[in-house]
Amino acid sequence: MRKSTVLLAIISLLSIPLVTIGQSNSNFTIQGRIDTVPNAKYRIIYKNNEKVIRDSLQLSADRTFTFSGNIGEPTRINFIIDNDFNPRLVKDQIVYSFWVSPGDRLDFHGLTGWLSGPRDNLNIDDNKYKLNGSALDKSTIAYNENRRAVYLANKNQENKTALGDSILSKFIQTNPNNFYSLDLLNRSFSSLNRQPNLVNTLYNTLSNELKNSYTGRLLNKKIMAHPHLEIGKELPTFEFANDDGELVNLEDFRGKYVLVDFWASWCGPCRKEFPHLRSLYNEYRSKNFEILAVSIDESKEDWLAAIDNDKLSWTNVLATGGFNGELYQVFGLKGVPDNFLLDKEGKIVARNLRGSELKTVLDKLIQ
Repeated sequence: MRKSTVLLAIISLLSIPLVTIGQSNSNFTIQGRIDTVPNAKYRIIYKNNEKVIRDSLQLSADRTFTFSGNIGEPTRINFIIDNDFNPRLVKDQIVYSFWVSPGDRLDFHGLTGWLSGPRDNLNIDDNKYKLNGSALDKSTIAYNENRRAVYLANKNQENKTALGDSILSKFIQTNPNNFYSLDLLNRSFSSLNRQPNLVNTLYNTLSNELKNSYTGRLLNKKIMAHPHLEIGKELPTFEFANDDGELVNLEDFRGKYVLVDFWASWCGPCRKEFPHLRSLYNEYRSKNFEILAVSIDESKEDWLAAIDNDKLSWTNVLATGGFNGELYQVFGLKGVPDNFLLDKEGKIVARNLRGSELKTVLDKLIQ
């Protein structure tokens, strides 16, 4: 590997402007123009801390718009249309996506020509916009452009993972108050946690302001929980309301074998598993076996309807937020269905068991 080339490329990464999180003002405004169809409508999705905000905007006859919102920390805002030009990829197509911070007053210009490629395989060109006023967006674009340059300059290096970790680490260590440093570390946690010492070092590098943000506190919870999510470790406790509105804590189940089952009303495979779970529950509940079903539904009504329709007689709690929910992220779930089987001391016996495999493990554990 040509060390001098890598060093020069990494130095250019470190020259990216400093971006702070600016918590003092939670309002942002975007004024802009999109050079497409007059009066066109876009769906808008962004996050205000843990909450997903869904909104919309409509262009005027001269294709201009003004959009405002409130956020507690920087977030990506997405302009979305129905993907009727290539629906086999995704139904909702993000046309423009960029960073906005509390207090920003942005000037946005969406350009035409954002579709590229052959007719049967059209793709979105993420660079088809101009944006003034977002230092964070410029910072992230510069980081990713330079990251690509480092990879191209070292395309013959076998260990691309180590190279990527090096680029990310140097950026975070040199930009401890840049929100993108926190975002990078949070999004890379699942791959970096193979090196827990590196994760802890990089997290401790961040400024106190970033650590005290919503994402900073969430990342700290992930770091603290990760060592306890392995087989033989005690699953971290949590507390949510059940379908009667009463708080239920995982600690309430000590002394019993517990299947902590994560699901959602819209998850077909989850609900397909319920008849089998009902059979196991009826067979083993007299032997100190319980099921604690944790739904990640965003709609309480959908959750309650599924409980009623599927006749779920065990304990049901709601951890709202979908894939953005705090417990979902802290526990490092990769989707639903997922589950943890616990012994009487609350220690993890097995993970993600279904069907006959779950019955086999229960037979050995309980009998």
